[in-house]
Amino acid sequence: MTYGAKTELTLREQLFEVLERGRRGTLSQTFDIFIILLILTNVLASVVSTVPHVNATYGEQLHRFDVFCVVVFLAEYLARLWVAPEHPMMQGHNAAYARLRTALMPLMVVDLLAILPFFVEVLVGVDLAVIRVIRIVRFYRLARYVPAIATIGRVLAAEWRSLVGSAVVFAGLLLLASVAMFIAEGHLQPEHFGDVPSAMWWAVVTLSTVGYGDVTPVTGIGKVIAGIVMIMGITFFALPVGIIASGFQEEIKRRDFIVSFAMVARVPLFSRLAAPLIARLVGLLHARKFASRAVIVSKGDPADGMYFIASGEVEVELPGGSVRLGEGDFFGEIGLIHHEAQRTATVIATRATDLLVLSAPDFRRLMAQSPELDHAVRETAAQRMEDSRKREGG
Repeated sequence: MTYGAKTELTLREQLFEVLERGRRGTLSQTFDIFIILLILTNVLASVVSTVPHVNATYGEQLHRFDVFCVVVFLAEYLARLWVAPEHPMMQGHNAAYARLRTALMPLMVVDLLAILPFFVEVLVGVDLAVIRVIRIVRFYRLARYVPAIATIGRVLAAEWRSLVGSAVVFAGLLLLASVAMFIAEGHLQPEHFGDVPSAMWWAVVTLSTVGYGDVTPVTGIGKVIAGIVMIMGITFFALPVGIIASGFQEEIKRRDFIVSFAMVARVPLFSRLAAPLIARLVGLLHARKFASRAVIVSKGDPADGMYFIASGEVEVELPGGSVRLGEGDFFGEIGLIHHEAQRTATVIATRATDLLVLSAPDFRRLMAQSPELDHAVRETAAQRMEDSRKREGG
């Protein structure tokens, strides 16, 4: 059995593992936590610096801390550009193109905006209060580390056409409600409903079912209109909520695909394949769950598939000792290469573990349709079997 052993990585590959893989190792986790704390502390410092007596007393210390944060943020930004060619989605492109594409990504634009105020302040040569406030944009860098924030942004971007349509519907309801109350009570409450623009305040409050109570209808027809507007408001807000909820579901599916794509692309057997072919492999994956201490495969069993660790941890019992594999690692690809191979080790889940399984029959059907995949398998087969024999021999 072969597994996701850590091969020698270049410095750029090692840095990519820390910066972009996310929560796969102690160093990566530590870095993420450090950046999150630095962002939160920096935003807090930017907020309190707008208080005159705080800025007068601690302005120098706050400035030094801001310089430190900018240095860290700038180093991180440049490092992410440097490692961009290592991203699986950039395979096959030259380094300059990969870095340009990365620099134009929304999260990278936010990263750049987070450090620009400091340099604007330095170039202008004065401490502008408005620039200190603009630093608060650094808070949105958390989108890289807090998936929920990034997910909201992607959903809104993906569903903007539907949301614009909802806004048009809302504008129509707003206009209809305003005109109705202008006609019904404009002559009785001219200060509130004497013209359509004035009536729009009441219409917004009523459609949103907030109901401040500062403006209320006094006639029977006005109250009937108000009731209808409230019901329309309740009905309307179900529309954008449904659009966003559906968008969240699609985004979760897309994110799962990207995570799976990255795991498959890391496998040496597949690392040189074109992105469309890797995407087809991802489509063949099946999810399986294992409880703590459950035996996933036993030595001597038929090797009928390959396993990717989506979450959790497993222990591979080898003749020379045990090896632990965690999230993002893989094992068992020898079962894809050789038709009658057997498991050469027992694998046990050390805690509750979610696996993605690529079955050998599905893989071979795809291999029969793809000369590129067939060539990669034949090229790798001999080397993989030799590695397996060496491990068995200790």
